[in-house]
Amino acid sequence: MKNLKNHLGRIFSAAGFLLVTGNASQIWACPTCKDGLSDNYIAAYAFSIVFMMVIPYLLLAGFFAYIVVSYFRRPVAERKQLSADDLTELALKKAEQGIPTQPPAWDS
Repeated sequence: MKNLKNHLGRIFSAAGFLLVTGNASQIWACPTCKDGLSDNYIAAYAFSIVFMMVIPYLLLAGFFAYIVVSYFRRPVAERKQLSADDLTELALKKAEQGIPTQPPAWDS
């Protein structure tokens, strides 16, 4: 069994190496390297900089959209505001179960 795993590992390594080296023009993901081979140096740098600037904002927008959509998918009864009495009752139930309801106070 150990010999078979070793043999399969070598086969997959060789296949991966052949895929990478045999099709190198499609493997290049960097727009600077890809477009840098031609005369489009400025366009290549501009595209890579814009890409790096936009992606963090797209990730944050996607996370925010996920939160908003998940909030509005809940039934209206679950989204209602709790009164002070309801919050007190909930805090007492959590305290009975040993669940902290307030962050610990730091003594200075």
